[in-house]
Amino acid sequence: MPAGRPPELDSNGKAIEKCLVNATIPTKLRDFLRQHNINRSELLRTAALKLMELKICPYCYSHDINETHKGWQCGNSSDSNNWVKGHDSGTGNCGRWLKYKRCELCEAAHAPESRVYALGDKVGCDQCPEIIKQKEDNRKINVVFGNDL
Repeated sequence: MPAGRPPELDSNGKAIEKCLVNATIPTKLRDFLRQHNINRSELLRTAALKLMELKICPYCYSHDINETHKGWQCGNSSDSNNWVKGHDSGTGNCGRWLKYKRCELCEAAHAPESRVYALGDKVGCDQCPEIIKQKEDNRKINVVFGNDL
């Protein structure tokens, strides 16, 4: 049985490779961290991830972050299977949404299941009154011309 802590696993269940990093800090800071039982490795990892928000994925540590109209996603934005399910399709990225934007038209927060629609030079969501009206108008046109949806 291996000694030490169990390895941290990525979204595929594989062990995340780690390395030792030395950092020089003031003695009083070290004493404060020790008195408050703050794990220095965890503190460094958390602080680095917060400082690099939307530049590195906090789940799989990939640097491949894609910005879309909907928000920021970890890699694989062109992989439709990964986009929907949020899993790794062999590229090493987890495909998770990291942060959602607000709709340009109605300010509603996007969600995993929300869709985006172009309306002029702006992009709206499926909750926008303008988008809902446009979809209803298109439905009426299709019924008039016999293209029943």
